[in-house]
Amino acid sequence: MIPGVFGTEVLVTGKAFMAEIGAFFPVRLTVRGNEFEAVFMMRAGALGHRTTGPYTPDRPPVDAMNWAQLRTGTGMAGRFPRFRVDASGLWPRIHVELLGTAVRGLIVMPEEVTAEAVNAPYLGEWQEQISSSVRIALEWIAGWVASCHHQAGGAEPSIDLDLVYRPDEDYETRLAGIDERVRELIPPVRTVLELRWRSATPDQRKAFTKYLKGARTIGPRSDRRLSYRIGDVTLEVAL
Repeated sequence: MIPGVFGTEVLVTGKAFMAEIGAFFPVRLTVRGNEFEAVFMMRAGALGHRTTGPYTPDRPPVDAMNWAQLRTGTGMAGRFPRFRVDASGLWPRIHVELLGTAVRGLIVMPEEVTAEAVNAPYLGEWQEQISSSVRIALEWIAGWVASCHHQAGGAEPSIDLDLVYRPDEDYETRLAGIDERVRELIPPVRTVLELRWRSATPDQRKAFTKYLKGARTIGPRSDRRLSYRIGDVTLEVAL
């Protein structure tokens, strides 16, 4: 167990980390017990003057290095971040970890992210909304898990969580009647957080389910899940 970050605290710390790192588009996100890892896509203009590889000791990725240096030593999510810039490819990659925790992030350049990587027909302005929506969902999930522990007692429950994107079958219908100028803001995918219980008592699971009022039961008999909307994010909880 990592000192100082456990149970639902990793969700709270991870949520704050997402906001303070720059509210970048989360390409992937996983929570495994007390471990939080995410891959973010940096905005095209966030580094100012851009460099490109191949890099050498005499020609490092100064744009990424300067970005990281400006944030080194500055508190982030109540911790201090440690940065490492990987210059082995055509574009720099920025690794970030919060000291004293198992919260880590990898920031990649927009050129590395394709629509196929996030299961989408295209990338665009709709990505700007995702970080905020996911952070709101993480906050609600953290509160519910903490509450179900308080109500049911026992050892603190632990979860696994995965962020996935799925094509929105109702996308074309949603576009109908929407002004063309704002269509780029309508995501062609559904943002889904898949929750599985790593450790929890039956009473804790039951207490958690009470918060999902109106949730739909979906999936085949061998993989039944509850589907519940938290703002723009769909939460799916394994039964």
